[in-house]
Amino acid sequence: MERKIKIAHWSLYLFLIASLFQVPKLFAQNEKLSATASSSTVSVGDQFQVTFTFTGNGKNFRAPDFSNFSVLMGPNQSSSVQIINGNFSQTLSFTYVIQAVNEGTFKIGAAEIVGSSGKVLSNTLTINVVKGGSSSQQQSGGQGTTQQNQDDSKNVFLKTFVDKSNVYQGEALVVTYRLYTKVSLVNYSVEKIPSMNGFWSQDIAMPQQLQFRQENFNGVAYNVADIKKMVLFPQRSGTLTVDAMKGEVIARIQVKRQGRSNDPFDQFFNDPFFNNPFNSSVKDVKIPLKGEAIKINVKELPGNAPISFNGAVGKLNYEVSVDKNELKAHEPVTLKIKISGKGNIKLIDPPAITFPPDFETYDPKENSNINVTTAGVSGTKTIEYLLIPRNAGEFKIPIANFTFFDLDKKSYQEIPSPEIILKVNKGDESVTVITGTGVNKSDIQLLGKDILFIKTKNPEFLQDTSPFFGSKLFYSFMTAPVLLFAGLLLFRRRQENMKGKAGLLKSKRANKLAQKRLAVAKKFLASNDKEKFLDEISKAMWGFISDKLQIPVSDLSKETATDALLKNNVDPSLVTEFTNTIDKCEFARFAGSHGESHENLYKQALESISKIELSTRS
Repeated sequence: MERKIKIAHWSLYLFLIASLFQVPKLFAQNEKLSATASSSTVSVGDQFQVTFTFTGNGKNFRAPDFSNFSVLMGPNQSSSVQIINGNFSQTLSFTYVIQAVNEGTFKIGAAEIVGSSGKVLSNTLTINVVKGGSSSQQQSGGQGTTQQNQDDSKNVFLKTFVDKSNVYQGEALVVTYRLYTKVSLVNYSVEKIPSMNGFWSQDIAMPQQLQFRQENFNGVAYNVADIKKMVLFPQRSGTLTVDAMKGEVIARIQVKRQGRSNDPFDQFFNDPFFNNPFNSSVKDVKIPLKGEAIKINVKELPGNAPISFNGAVGKLNYEVSVDKNELKAHEPVTLKIKISGKGNIKLIDPPAITFPPDFETYDPKENSNINVTTAGVSGTKTIEYLLIPRNAGEFKIPIANFTFFDLDKKSYQEIPSPEIILKVNKGDESVTVITGTGVNKSDIQLLGKDILFIKTKNPEFLQDTSPFFGSKLFYSFMTAPVLLFAGLLLFRRRQENMKGKAGLLKSKRANKLAQKRLAVAKKFLASNDKEKFLDEISKAMWGFISDKLQIPVSDLSKETATDALLKNNVDPSLVTEFTNTIDKCEFARFAGSHGESHENLYKQALESISKIELSTRS
């Protein structure tokens, strides 16, 4: 008897184990994704539901394109698990609330999900959208819609604010997009971000959820929330436009029920005095929003800028240092440039540096610690150059001066760069090149002539009877102004040559620097730091164009970039692809999770830069 019980136990264990292995097969055999619509024929403006139901164990659901409709809500996801007679079944549902926009017959494509046995597609749906009611109904409805639109514009709207409308080129201004509402909001979305042509923009950090507060506007109390704040730097003078923002909200409003006109009790209780709560209902209404554009007067910077001016505007400090002044050949030394203060720090290029040919140089390492607030942009930008001298000697490293336009003083402030002198001693190497710096015999003879024995006799003074005209002193006075002018001319040409060489070097290294920035962006993407990722992508693309085509940052815009690319015989389709990628990046920075996939954006930026690099080489 005991033996039979043991056999029964083992049989039960084996059955349970076999059942567990059969569960995935049961799922795989019954996996199906079906699409249904609450109605296949709707009127323009009607709302209806589309539901995708999957039977099985699924993941990575991908909805079809709803471009012919307006998506009001969704996806709302639900799931359930059933065990019937030992058979497992799981159901996933994804529901969308959409609205018919245009008249016609439209097809909703297949949705997609990954099941246990691979990719599963749903059936397609055909929706017939017809016109609304009769003409009389449309007329009365049109009047009602007009009245409703007027009420909506008073109940909820967008406003655009700037802290200043008269600025210098490169001076920061803050723009705020603000939402006003008197009704309850279910959802809001950004439909079109401002293009910001002619501005360099930097986002101000905002909370994930809208923070509403009470404010009075034109004597009326509203719930108010700031949707977006940015610091803008105008890149050219003239009249620039801060574009309006477009969006939409789903508002939950109360709707009065229509009473019967021949019923005296209905007329009595429908009087506003009673405010009968049972005589109204609520409905969700989609309301389009659009703020207003604002004109900004951008003044040109004064024309007396020093040659070292490179577009820096604000209140800035400048430091240059090396970690050592004496070293051996083949040892590294770091030259550091530090720019700090308040202004357009991110857009500032370091002064041009001429390195000795005996030095091996590497690409500079740039670090920024920037704070972006409603008070503007402030912080520190550090550029480090790693240098390795290959020969012994004393070397001077000429660095151009740093100049910025001081907004308080309304004038240019030039900070001279310190003289960097490095003493390089002979390094530890098996083969040393002798440069002949020792003292030779002629030097000793010269030294003997230079230091003479002090004579003890009284000196005899003779009157100089030679005329001044035609003397050496006369010719010295005559040639001095010419030599001075020639020296100044050579110095100016040398400064311009330094600047030209720096631009050519930046052009050659543009792709390499852009690839480094993209690599940094990928690290931010992996750590899910979306704000820094988008900022690095934007810097990579704009920096690449600025360096590659030698466009000053102060003149950089989509228009100047497009013109320069076309002048360099870049294919127009590549130019469009590049500017579209920049637009998508700006949209993602502005719209957050509503924007382009960050992974796709990274790939597009990488491809655009690589294609333009190849095009400009050929």
